[in-house]
Amino acid sequence: MGHTYLRVLIWIICVLAIVGNSVVLLVLLTSRYKLTVPRFLMCHLAFADLCMGVYLMIIASVDIHTRAHYYNYGIDWQEGVGCKAAGFFTVFASELSIYTLTVITLERWHTITYAMQLERKLQLRHAAALMAGGWAFAWLVALLPALGLSSSYKEVSICLPMDVEKATSQIYVVLVLLLNVSAFLGMCACYLGIYTTVHNPHALAPLTSASDTRLAKRMAVLIFTDFLCMAPISFFAISAALKWPLITVSHSKVLLVLFYPINSCANPFLYAFFTKTFKRDFFVLASRFGCFKMQAQIYRTESSVQNGVWVNSPKSSEGTIYSLVHMTYKH
Repeated sequence: MGHTYLRVLIWIICVLAIVGNSVVLLVLLTSRYKLTVPRFLMCHLAFADLCMGVYLMIIASVDIHTRAHYYNYGIDWQEGVGCKAAGFFTVFASELSIYTLTVITLERWHTITYAMQLERKLQLRHAAALMAGGWAFAWLVALLPALGLSSSYKEVSICLPMDVEKATSQIYVVLVLLLNVSAFLGMCACYLGIYTTVHNPHALAPLTSASDTRLAKRMAVLIFTDFLCMAPISFFAISAALKWPLITVSHSKVLLVLFYPINSCANPFLYAFFTKTFKRDFFVLASRFGCFKMQAQIYRTESSVQNGVWVNSPKSSEGTIYSLVHMTYKH
């Protein structure tokens, strides 16, 4: 890392990413409630972000082991299996996380856009097929540098594919970065479409102004964290790939610690911890061990009431759509 403040920060971010995403996976996988498409996608997102935490832990551990004497270990580390494994973890995690975020955004957009057409609702098998493609893509992108077919993980101590000497390496780096930028722009377009649809006064079941405000704020936070994570990394990486480097490798470590893992730390809070359904699952799980029994009972009662309303209410399309839109953006 080279600087004490970076050493401290990387451990803080590493612990947040590993603990936060481990809790999300534990709660979601042990929940007694039905496995829905959003819950299924959330599991994949948490796993991807957990892998990013593992990468940071590997880098931070090696940094402590080689502190002040890295020159004695540099060649062995960067040429060894450890650096390849760390590089594979971070590229795989980054691409799978971005892919999953894109699928989550598209699923939300599709749910609202086609709310009246319940037969077009995304099913679990569709989500599984999409994520199978995402895993294959992330594995391929992460495996190419490990096999030396494009770029390389051994050029820098933080094991990122920064080798752009060959044309194939340049093409690899630029294409991956452009795909990530395109995913971000696609997410922005979907969130804008979602907000426009929900905010439309002529919609079948428009949300209240207070709900609109909360929705807009949450979308702004989601897009802002994505932007903070992707924009600086993509900008400086593309400039370096085109052989117009604007920062040194030493300075790139600051980007690695401060910007690169932002999503891995923020996603558990934005997509899980702050949602009502996750709190319900968490308290129900904790109640099995004798903790938070009162809160768990409250959430169980609320779920029973909501299920009763859905079962006993008349089969009104308008009521169904209002419930769908309201539940999607409340939770």
